[in-house]
Amino acid sequence: DFWWKENFRISRETFDHICHLVGPNIQKQDTKFRDAISVPKRVAVRLWRLATGESYRSCGIMVGLAKRTAVKCCHEFVQEVCQLQEEYIKFPETAEEIIQKIRGFNKKSKIPNVVGAIDGSHIPIVAPKVNHEDYFNRKHFYSMLVQGIVDSSGLFLSVAAGFPGSLHDSRMLRLTNFYWAAEDETILQGPTKDLGGTVVRPLVVGDTAYPNRPWLIRPFKQTGRLSREKVRFNKEIAKSRIVVEHAYGYTKGRWSILQKRLDEASERVPDTIVACCVLHNICLLANDNTEIDPVDSDDDDNIDGNDVGPPVRDVDEVVQAVVRYVAEN
Repeated sequence: DFWWKENFRISRETFDHICHLVGPNIQKQDTKFRDAISVPKRVAVRLWRLATGESYRSCGIMVGLAKRTAVKCCHEFVQEVCQLQEEYIKFPETAEEIIQKIRGFNKKSKIPNVVGAIDGSHIPIVAPKVNHEDYFNRKHFYSMLVQGIVDSSGLFLSVAAGFPGSLHDSRMLRLTNFYWAAEDETILQGPTKDLGGTVVRPLVVGDTAYPNRPWLIRPFKQTGRLSREKVRFNKEIAKSRIVVEHAYGYTKGRWSILQKRLDEASERVPDTIVACCVLHNICLLANDNTEIDPVDSDDDDNIDGNDVGPPVRDVDEVVQAVVRYVAEN
């Protein structure tokens, strides 16, 4: 069992559960000429690659498959796991679900009405053949970006992947469906909280790379001249935000393929990233913890948002109301 967890990064029970989830769609029929590759072997070859980052050839050898067969099994598995995204990565919709998420953050921070924490992360990739310069990031390597929103337990509530590495987090946010759903108030409508006469919607917290919106707040930039209230506000936001950094850290720690240069065709990289996030949620919901140390976060705390979108009149009122609330509590 120790060896199993050490190499596959999940328990046998979770492995069997994943086989049950994807098995019906990846199972093949035996023929007169050969027996079909079993579902556990198909799942094992892909999990081994995700967990170790080794080549398709090496992963195939581990389970007795040729490289070409291993590649096909891996691609089929990722596609099936991505089909589970709507079931395992979903933003809370009902008031009861949102209240439950808010209660989780209330135990971590005094920032009121927080439902999620947002951040972006770089995934190293091979330089794409087309527009490769767009993927060369400020840290001087080629990458694709993923934007994730998590709850207080580190469960992904929203994931969007495949953005060029040179893109700023604030710009990436504006390119996601989540942003426009929040702006149009099809999500994060309520329950609201009255803070001294200012009505505050459910909030998402981010770092200074993001713009302030009626539903998204960020810390004040450190200038050395912040008031005591703003300093305290920044500390409380940090307590809420840390969960998204830990979520990325544990996802990359469990699925090491995200730490190394991802040797996949560019069009397959987003699905691989999403699949790792879905598997992270499956493990979290199954209480399948890992002893692997989380990987350090690579957020953009020191860079201001450069694509804040159209101004919104009541944003400052929301921020000031939250600052006052934190100072008084």
